[in-house]
Amino acid sequence: MATARKPRPSGYPTEDLAALRVKALTVTTTLTALYGESAFSRKDALSMLVDILLSHRTKDAQTAAAYASLLRTFGDWATVRDAPTAEVEAAISGVTWPEQKAPRIQAILRQITAERGALNLDFLCTMPVAEAAAWLGRLSGVGPKTVACVLLFSCRLPILPVDTHVHRVGGRLGLITPKVNAEDAHPLLQALLPDDARTIYDFHKALLRHGQRICVYTRPQCGRCAVRDHCDYFAALKTADPTSQTSAPVPAPSADRAS
Repeated sequence: MATARKPRPSGYPTEDLAALRVKALTVTTTLTALYGESAFSRKDALSMLVDILLSHRTKDAQTAAAYASLLRTFGDWATVRDAPTAEVEAAISGVTWPEQKAPRIQAILRQITAERGALNLDFLCTMPVAEAAAWLGRLSGVGPKTVACVLLFSCRLPILPVDTHVHRVGGRLGLITPKVNAEDAHPLLQALLPDDARTIYDFHKALLRHGQRICVYTRPQCGRCAVRDHCDYFAALKTADPTSQTSAPVPAPSADRAS
């Protein structure tokens, strides 16, 4: 009588999680060497929260300009909280959906003030990561990616943010199955990494940069990919057409250190 096959872990393309962990670390090391290691942010947790809320569906340059405009116009987050919403909206007019983000940011600032008595989130950095994530995730309009970004970037807590690039590249590499959505990918991808903020940050930055530059949404540049030998997408492409995108050289390590 045949032995019943062990069910595959939901969301992973293989039962061999040890192999997936090796792949995740190999990709992290290779891409970090290529793109350079990024420094953690110097923003405090509250400032990072505002920054991430501004960044949704917005390019980095426009996000940075809107963030600087808020502080230049109002001086501090308490003044942003209490200002007329139309003025806050005008100050962040360069981001996507300023008419939604202005009242949302003000509502979150008011909620923090009501619950904590002051506009400061530094206390999150001293909490266990699960408790900090639960507290921050209670704020209206703050989802898993925003929570993880604030806690990893500012507090250096070991929690993985999964944006569109990390989700896409992780799926193409075969670290998660194609059907896993971005929200569900957070715990699945993090489970493949050590419980170490530096490694998690390197993984996030590595996949984000690779997704922006090489593993783009349309027409990924597989011929220029430094991790194509670890990639399920490329393996399937090569099986379908052995001559496809295999001739271009892998790029040499870059001096680019932009984060």
